[in-house]
Amino acid sequence: MLLAKKRKTVLVAKVWKNMIKGIEQLTCLTNEHKKRLEISERNYRRFGRIYFQVLSYKGNDLIIKVWQRENVAGKYLTAAELTTRARGVFAPLFSAKTIIHVCPVPFEKMDLQNFTLQDAKREMEALSLRPTDLVRLLGLDKSSMSLMLKEDKSLTRAHRAMFYYFFKSMKQEPTSKQYQPEYA
Repeated sequence: MLLAKKRKTVLVAKVWKNMIKGIEQLTCLTNEHKKRLEISERNYRRFGRIYFQVLSYKGNDLIIKVWQRENVAGKYLTAAELTTRARGVFAPLFSAKTIIHVCPVPFEKMDLQNFTLQDAKREMEALSLRPTDLVRLLGLDKSSMSLMLKEDKSLTRAHRAMFYYFFKSMKQEPTSKQYQPEYA
């Protein structure tokens, strides 16, 4: 019986103290100010799935990361809106001399789960790629590529991820040397 009571007290003692990552770097704040920050963060996390992290605090420079995760309401903030929210949470607690730098990371819904064979073919057309080009770029054999691109087959999870991230990387590299097919 005594052992059970000890376990209960240990469980009660495990409470999330610092919900904002890196809040211990803010040594200039009082416990009351830290509590206000945690309450604000808890509300943003609960209602908008918005999270904050203190990356650094040196001198008069405060660097904060703010990001949003997928939420039930489906309402997502832009980078500018996330920056405004982060400044609204942190600015009242610091002097006017403190410069608050915000690194916003807006939520991007991953279309990986909805990526289909038709999407892959559409991306191939947009990038002027033929199946033989994909064979060369992805290191697959011709028969496997032929089976994947048939209409009657659906893509496996691994193939869907391979195509999705391949086409995403091809879109995101405008400064690097783009692939030019040999027949062009």
